[in-house]
Amino acid sequence: MRGIAVLLAATNIATAAYAEADYSRVISTVTLSFENGDTDRAALVENGDAGADLYIYRGLEPARDLATPAKPALIKKDAAWSGAMWGARPSLETNAKGSLLIKSENTGIGRDRWSQTLTVVYRNKEFIVAGLTHESYDTLDPSNTHSCDLNFLTGKGKRDGKPVDFKRPAPKLADWSDEKLPKECGF
Repeated sequence: MRGIAVLLAATNIATAAYAEADYSRVISTVTLSFENGDTDRAALVENGDAGADLYIYRGLEPARDLATPAKPALIKKDAAWSGAMWGARPSLETNAKGSLLIKSENTGIGRDRWSQTLTVVYRNKEFIVAGLTHESYDTLDPSNTHSCDLNFLTGKGKRDGKPVDFKRPAPKLADWSDEKLPKECGF
């Protein structure tokens, strides 16, 4: 009996490690190639806690066993803020270089409005945040407008339109937190 309990516990741990997204709550999805022309997919899934979780799947084609569900290469909890109304919904896009863009915003509620884009690339077998663009404005005070655009790969960027240099390695996407924005983006 103890052996069965251990087996069930191990199965539950393995299942939790590769939890599938609730696809009925998908907000946005894109198909892209992080490297070598592979078919990869990213999906943002509403998590019910004012956030969206990111699931990244690698190597979906050319051929794979379709009888077995694909396991995510990365699950990033709370990858984007998600509100319930228009102007507060996150989305995924790709840019001209094929990088993943995670977009979030609050452009429809309250006085303090903002938008943010994380640029994600795959380097040295890691998903990293290569860039951050953050803009904010106050609907009642037009002079209270700020922006930052940082390239973590080059260490160069702009804060309120003025060039800034910074020394910070590109953070892993798994370690990223919107609560710890770089000081260059703190207003």
